[in-house]
Amino acid sequence: MLWIEAFRYRKQHPHFCSATQDNMADKLRNQQELERLQAKYVGTGHPDTTSWEWKTNIYRDTYSSIAGHPPMLSYMALAENEPTQLLRARLIRKMMQPAGPPPQRED
Repeated sequence: MLWIEAFRYRKQHPHFCSATQDNMADKLRNQQELERLQAKYVGTGHPDTTSWEWKTNIYRDTYSSIAGHPPMLSYMALAENEPTQLLRARLIRKMMQPAGPPPQRED
């Protein structure tokens, strides 16, 4: 029942709560964690990542995951009625330009 009392106290004394500070601290922690992940993994992107680059990373991750996991590859091959080796070769070829050619850059 202690938590009920704490809840009532926070509701009656909103100026005493540090909810705003907690939210700001959470946002800062989340931002720092995102920056750490972006530095560690290429596929997570960064603020300058274009939509084409992001889509390319997603497609390549998906194709390599399917090609690299035999049960998933077998499932996809069965669904498409195609031999697993042909499907694997097709997925690897699709990884070259999975989202089509890159868009023209504006200088």
